[in-house]
Amino acid sequence: MRRWRRLLVLVLLAPASLAAQGTTRPRPPGGQPPPPPPVRPDTLRRAPGDTTTRDTAKKALVQWEETDSVMQALEARPGYSVTKYQGAAVIFDASSRALSVQGDPAAVARGDVLIVSDTLFYDDSLKIVRARGDTIVLRDPGRGSADVVSRGSLVYDIARRKANVTNVSTAVESGERWFVMARKGGFVSDTAGEGSTALYARDGSITSCDDPVPHYHFQSKEIKVVAKNILVARPAVLYIADVPVMWLPFIFQDLRSGRRSGVLPPRFGVSELVRNSPSYRRHVEDFGYYFAISEFMDAQVAVDWRSGAHATPGDPGWIRYKGEWRYRWLDRFLTGRIASEYLRRRDGSNTMNLSLDHQQDFSQSSHLTANLNYVTSTTIQRQTTFNPYAVLATIASRANYQQSLGFASFSVGGSRRQYPGRSQIDQDFPNFNIAPKGPIALLPWLVWTPTLNASNSQSLKIDQGGRSNFRFLRSPGGALDSVRTDAQTRSTSASFNTPLKIFNFNWNNSFSLSDRENDFPESRTVYGDINDSTTKSTRVFARTFLTALDWQTSFSLPSLLQGRLNLTPSVSLQNVDGSAFWVRSENTGGAYVHQSKRLNYALSASPTFFGLFRGFGPVARFRHSINPGISYSYAPRARVSDEFLAAIGRRRQGDLGSLQQNSVSLSMSQNIEAKLKTKGDSADSEGRKVKVLSLSFDPLTYNFERYKEVKKNAKDPSGVSRWAGLATDRFGYGLRSELLPGFDFRSSYSLFEGNPLSDTARFAPYREDIRTTFSLGRNSGVFNLFSRIFGRAVAQTAPELERTQPSADDFMARQVAAQPVAGSISRNSQFAVPSTRGWQAQLSYTSHRQRPPVGGNVIFIDPKAECAGLAANPFQFDQCVLTKSTAPADEDATNQTTEGAPFRRTPSTESAQSSLSFSITPKWTAQWQTTYDFKEAAFASQIVSLQRELHDWRAIFAFTQAPNGNFAFNFFIALKAQPDLKFDYNKQTYRSSTR
Repeated sequence: MRRWRRLLVLVLLAPASLAAQGTTRPRPPGGQPPPPPPVRPDTLRRAPGDTTTRDTAKKALVQWEETDSVMQALEARPGYSVTKYQGAAVIFDASSRALSVQGDPAAVARGDVLIVSDTLFYDDSLKIVRARGDTIVLRDPGRGSADVVSRGSLVYDIARRKANVTNVSTAVESGERWFVMARKGGFVSDTAGEGSTALYARDGSITSCDDPVPHYHFQSKEIKVVAKNILVARPAVLYIADVPVMWLPFIFQDLRSGRRSGVLPPRFGVSELVRNSPSYRRHVEDFGYYFAISEFMDAQVAVDWRSGAHATPGDPGWIRYKGEWRYRWLDRFLTGRIASEYLRRRDGSNTMNLSLDHQQDFSQSSHLTANLNYVTSTTIQRQTTFNPYAVLATIASRANYQQSLGFASFSVGGSRRQYPGRSQIDQDFPNFNIAPKGPIALLPWLVWTPTLNASNSQSLKIDQGGRSNFRFLRSPGGALDSVRTDAQTRSTSASFNTPLKIFNFNWNNSFSLSDRENDFPESRTVYGDINDSTTKSTRVFARTFLTALDWQTSFSLPSLLQGRLNLTPSVSLQNVDGSAFWVRSENTGGAYVHQSKRLNYALSASPTFFGLFRGFGPVARFRHSINPGISYSYAPRARVSDEFLAAIGRRRQGDLGSLQQNSVSLSMSQNIEAKLKTKGDSADSEGRKVKVLSLSFDPLTYNFERYKEVKKNAKDPSGVSRWAGLATDRFGYGLRSELLPGFDFRSSYSLFEGNPLSDTARFAPYREDIRTTFSLGRNSGVFNLFSRIFGRAVAQTAPELERTQPSADDFMARQVAAQPVAGSISRNSQFAVPSTRGWQAQLSYTSHRQRPPVGGNVIFIDPKAECAGLAANPFQFDQCVLTKSTAPADEDATNQTTEGAPFRRTPSTESAQSSLSFSITPKWTAQWQTTYDFKEAAFASQIVSLQRELHDWRAIFAFTQAPNGNFAFNFFIALKAQPDLKFDYNKQTYRSSTR
């Protein structure tokens, strides 16, 4: 025997046959100290600094001594494997070929396998290493990237890569890092994968918590881990800290990377197994299978089920079949999905939902985008949803294709909209646009910028608005009969704009065509003699239409005094009446009639006036700017033919459209800006600018000739107001401020009672709309301003001053956005709770009312009166009221053709929406979203969510109430590392009674 006091490197050459054999357990040689006493599984914890808590695969455990030329020659010899030893002391028994390595650290390596400990015993004949010490580390890339740490003993067969170990801990990767600890374990080769090894362990624990004392763990009697393949344990008890909370027959974790086919974990709560009340309705979702078809696509099928026990008229129970196919082919620039859902209720009714998303780039200059949604029964879709966004949002489809062609580009597409609980369908298809990529220079002094647009819009199966759904006719026998029809409207338009810039002169030309049609019976007020208002009568037209052809041209001179007054003179050829030049309607029997044109001379100015004022506090200076827009126009008197007035449904008596135009238009906007001080700089330094207040007014036009004409025809000229000369029938103003992020106030007024083109119109402003939105938060500029004034510290983060409009993620924007009707994207969107710091509030208020009409031919729309026949069934009555009350935002624009149509008066609406999110503690996040209807004095929708971020768990408490009355309570807590391991409680109730 020889003893080396200094560092020793010993290279033993052995044949390279390393085929794995059986799993025999070697016997410890005589004289080896016994392993330390076993540790109880429930006390297994990683000590601070444990190598399994971090990635040690990239950290060198041993600094090997540099080899000399002899060692390098031996290592390079073919057909042999190299075994390295290193330590402070090495004892080698030549007769038994046994080696003892001691030191800090003592290491042995063969190939890519490395063992580090305090003391190592190596038997070269058996190729077995026995290790003991406080910390034993085994690094074997064949069994995974993480090291194996033992605090007991390790017996390892280097050639066969088999081991027996006590008090072992290691880690495995599966997207999350799982830590495995056990009292006893063994490593053997596994048949699941070529070259992989398996860990068999007894009395162990599994956790993903990387704290020295885990917050949770699974305690199991038997554990198997196949490297880069699977982790399985049975049975398993979940401990939160040291408290057992749940027993599981087994746990399974797939460690392979990529996608694989398998069973989807169903979604159900504890109440589905043990009902907490006799009236509870069991509900199970996503019981299905996932298919990994290829690396470019996958699919899944699933079934949802709701119990039919204790059924109600609006909730008979149902079963839903779902399927989804997703594809993503980056080489072909192709991605998308197709999803379908079929829901069948126990009362025999059913619906099918279809959803498609598709994006494709055919080349750098051609792109296709499609987002399609379709529902066969919007009533069932609305009744069975618990997501308030899906109840309020439209069922929208959009498709668009874009193509670049040399100097120009064109796009064609369309959209289609359905409404939850309604039969009406609105669609815009096709929409066509072609325009040059930039101005076309025909000559150095001649620039052409043409554009061509065409569109077609339709509303089908119109179910509200007071329209008649019946046509009345006489049978051959003379009896009165009726035929039910589907009301629909159509609007087709096309325009061609061809502006020319000749030197510094602009010549604008535009040609337009529009054709509107209302295909439903409608009563109209018509005049037998347009010069006599007493000859009016009421007729019912089965169909009304209006076709208009128009040409507009104008010539603008270069601006004068640019930068100061910005004077711009122009000359245009305009129609005498505000309508198109050529028209045809039901009043002309389909024949075209035309009006006259006249020259219009105009001069406009847009100066800017501003003043600078001294600031205070954090404000260095204020800047107040006023931007008025003033224009004067003159057009000689002209006359419109009687045939043209009759075609558009107007009368000669009192008409002011043919008067001489001698008018002034005025518009104005003003801004107050504040320039903030910068540290150590003077007031003249450049600081950040903040818009304190922005105020804008709609333009007003005053015609002096109109006032003279009204005063001339009035019975009492002294009682005519100066406001009678106004040629604008609507006026509005808006307010904005960056001190409140998202603040936007808008109000609009109707200025005249009656038609402003008639001398009988009376000036009487009437407020019709109010819309306001704003946001508040701890970082809002107004709070930071007051904090500075009162000497309080201000957060270093920049105030949210830039955004003045709600983003796509805001609460109000989400309500009107289209929601997918099928597929995994539409799942659980109402339970998403955004993380926040401090608090944030978004508020919105809307009010709409119509001016009371003057005269007859008025249709009053009362949803409750129209649904009175269903009062015996509270659910159907409430559903009918919701159907009649929910209308598109542009429902007031009923595609009017000619004048004389009935005035449809709808009930006024007034509602407030709010979204409040705040942090109760650094780990608690709360959110409350609601809509309150002031007219009904009730909340239309509610979403209350609480989210708790734990170290390893995520908990959500949520309550939702949809406008259809359905409400749901959800408690959800899931393991972050494995979301399918969850505890949840779901209480979903369909509303069956009115408020």
